[in-house]
Amino acid sequence: MLRMTNIRKVFRTELVETCALDDFSLSVDQGEFVTITGPSGCGKTTFLNIAGLLETASSGQYLLDNVDVSQLRDSARAKIRNQKIGFIFQSFNLMPDLNLFDNIDVPLRYRGMKSSERKDRIEKALDSVGLLARKKHIPSQLSGGQQQRVAIARALVGDPLFLLADEPTGNLDSNTAQGVMDLLHEINEAGTTIIMVTHDQEMANKSKRNIHILDGRISNSVSQNDARGSAAATA
Repeated sequence: MLRMTNIRKVFRTELVETCALDDFSLSVDQGEFVTITGPSGCGKTTFLNIAGLLETASSGQYLLDNVDVSQLRDSARAKIRNQKIGFIFQSFNLMPDLNLFDNIDVPLRYRGMKSSERKDRIEKALDSVGLLARKKHIPSQLSGGQQQRVAIARALVGDPLFLLADEPTGNLDSNTAQGVMDLLHEINEAGTTIIMVTHDQEMANKSKRNIHILDGRISNSVSQNDARGSAAATA
């Protein structure tokens, strides 16, 4: 589904050249739940931006759904983002003056869908996160965990190929964070691929595969089934 090969990303100013990703290769299959971890400045955000077609790599190849998206024009990248990628952010990124229904409607309007189809999709998405009864509320009337559920519904409403989650539990207390993770696991079990960047190793350990980045390269990739098997073998 997603394949990056020898990706390199260099940021240049007049005086400094910074290599954020170097010889970075990664494949994610349909249906996986993959977490990306690593220290601040290691390249996690750069990876997320390239995976989400918000930035282009300096070199290397990026195949998304068997299409080379490495050097597409802005308009083509925007179309793919809208149709194939769902984004979940740490700060929710909800529009404060719009109610929940209208917040989730925003990405669908760019597709030119009929209002009846949009309504069905929005209500189904809100129902899937347990907030259909609050569709006329505005974000400030919800808790942080509820706002993140709305953000998840907005990411899901377009039936994306995969979700990119950037620290989705970072602004939440531990109990609320666990509830959001449980929801993400339910979504993944239903067939949606999830790639999540997190600083929380406990949350990362609950994914199917954890990839650790250091200095712009993958330093370790562990299947959690393999890790649990190793732990059992040494117990």
